[in-house]
Amino acid sequence: MSDGTAASGGDSPGQMPPPADPTPPRAGGLRVLLIAPAPRAGTVQYTHNLANALADRGHRVALATGVGFELAPYPRAYTALELFDRFRPRPLRFAKFLRLLFALRPQVVHLQGAQHPAAYIGLWAMLRVLTGAVFVYTPQDVLPNRVRSYHSKALELLYRRVHHVFLNNRQNQELLAELFQVPASRTSVLPMADLTAFLRTLPARPPALAEGRRMVLCFGLIEARKGIGTLLEAFPEVLARVPDAHLCIVGKALIDVEPYRANCRRLGIEAHVDIRAEYVSFEEMAGYFGRAEVITLPYESGWNSGVLASAYGFGKPVVATTVGGFDEYVNDGVDGLLVPPRDPNALAGAIVRVLTDQPLRSRLRDGVAAASGRYSWAEIARRTETVYAAAIGAARGT
Repeated sequence: MSDGTAASGGDSPGQMPPPADPTPPRAGGLRVLLIAPAPRAGTVQYTHNLANALADRGHRVALATGVGFELAPYPRAYTALELFDRFRPRPLRFAKFLRLLFALRPQVVHLQGAQHPAAYIGLWAMLRVLTGAVFVYTPQDVLPNRVRSYHSKALELLYRRVHHVFLNNRQNQELLAELFQVPASRTSVLPMADLTAFLRTLPARPPALAEGRRMVLCFGLIEARKGIGTLLEAFPEVLARVPDAHLCIVGKALIDVEPYRANCRRLGIEAHVDIRAEYVSFEEMAGYFGRAEVITLPYESGWNSGVLASAYGFGKPVVATTVGGFDEYVNDGVDGLLVPPRDPNALAGAIVRVLTDQPLRSRLRDGVAAASGRYSWAEIARRTETVYAAAIGAARGT
C-alpha cells in the first residue's frame, strides 16, 4: 500500500503499519471540503467516517452532500450541508454553500464517488476560482454504475485535473493506469475500514426468516457484475448438502431482477431464496448481517465493496471471488474463502464448507476477529492528511 505521500505508488493494503499517534500534525490543522453528492449508501458512509476521523485529528472539515443525508441523525465532528438535489436548482441551499465556502476557505477539496463525473468537472471549474484549493479524488468505483457515452471523456478530464487519486486496492490502480493513463505516482492505495461500525449500537431488526434456516447473505447494489446469476446456479448444490440453507439477496437493484426470480423457479429453489430489491434501513441491515452465517461476494468483475469490511465488522466470514481486489484483503482459509469467478461448483463448495465444517468455521471467525481491527479510520485519515499536505506543498512549489 502507499506510504501516503503524493509520490508513492502503493504496496499491499495488508501491510499497513500499526496506527500512528493520533495527535494532529499541526496546530489548527487543514481546512478540508469533502463533496459526496449521493446522500445514501457506501460512498457517503465512507466520506462520513473519513470526515470524522480527519476532524478528530484536528482538521476543520465540511461535507457537501445530497438532500436526505442518511447519516444526519448520527454524531459527527464536522459540518454537513445538504446541497445537492439531483439536478433540481436549490438557490437557498447554494447560497448557504457559498457562505460555507467563504467561512471555511478550504485548502483541499476532496471529491468522492464516480457516479457524476461531468458534474464534478463543473464543480472543479467553479471551486478552483472561488477557493484556490488543491483537488483530490476518491472515485470508489473506477467507472459509474450506469455508464453513459460522455462519462469516459468526463473522467479523463477529471483525472487530469485533480492533484491526487485515492483508491481502495491495487487492481483499481492498474485499471486507472490502463483506462485513463493515471500514473501510480499520482495515486495512493488505502484500505477500506468498516463503513458501518455505528450499527453495532443500533437495535437490529431481524429479517422474517423461518426458524432453523441458515442464512447465506449477498448484500449491496444488485448489478450484473455482482455474479448473482452464478450464485443462484450454485445454490441447488448448497441445498443438496445443507437442506436448511437460505439465500437472502438484499440491495437496491440497478437491473431488472425478474430474470433472477425466474431462474429460482427454474432451479426449484424459490422457497429457499429471498430477493429483496430495495435499499434497506440501517436497523434492517444490522438484522441481516447479525442473522447471516456467511456473506457472499461472488463478483464477476468490478473494483471493490464496502460490504467486505462490514462483514468483518459484524464478525462474519466471507466467500468471495478473486476479483474486485478481494484477494488483496481476504486471507484464504484464514478469514474467508476465495473462489474463481463464474464458477458455480467452486462457489457452492466454499459456501458448504463454511456451513458444515465446524473447525473451519471457528478458525474463520477467529481470523475475522483479527481482520476487523486491521484497518482503522484514524490511520486512513493520517495517510490522507499526508497526501493533502504534499499536494498543497506541490501546488505552492515548496
